[in-house]
Parts: sequence; C-alpha cells; structure tokens
Amino acid sequence: MRLRVKDGGLADSIFSFTSVEVSPDMAHAKVHVSVMGEESEKVAVIAALTRSAPFVHRELTRELRMRRVPHFTFVLDESMEEADRMTRLLRDVAQSEGREL
Repeated sequence: MRLRVKDGGLADSIFSFTSVEVSPDMAHAKVHVSVMGEESEKVAVIAALTRSAPFVHRELTRELRMRRVPHFTFVLDESMEEADRMTRLLRDVAQSEGREL
C-alpha cells in the first residue's frame, strides 16, 4: 500500500490493516487500521488513508474482477494497545501478589 500511495502521511509510518467489515451489498467497507506511534501519527495515517481512498478504489477496480468494489472508510483500531495495557495491568497485579506472569 505504502509503495503505491504517494502520501507523506504514510511515508515513515508503521501500520497494518487488522480487519475489514464489508456491507452485504459490497458497496462499503470499513477498514480497521492499527498504527504504531504517537496519537498525532495515528491521526496522520488515518487522514492520509482517507485522502487516498478514491485512488485505492480506482486501483482495485482496475485490478480485481469484481462487479462491485467497495468504497473504503478507514478507522483506527486500538485493540493492540488495549491488549498491551491489559497485559501490563495483569503483570502489575501478579507482581504485587508476589507471582510472575
């Protein structure tokens, strides 16, 4: 993705697509994106992907043999950060009880 989309907001960012929810009529897709970095970088990546959505749609329309290619909406997926936070909390509780996690 980063190689084909020429947007400065994606240049040095580390991100991955974690899941996609497609509407039953295949008209729309919600793409969940996990971004490594500070909050400002996360916002910049989502903004860059949103700006590039028409380009990505055109490119996929050309390459895929589908009757309808969905239009994309990109949303931030913070489940990895939440899982990391929960792990730290569990580790802290275990350590306070004298156990290791």
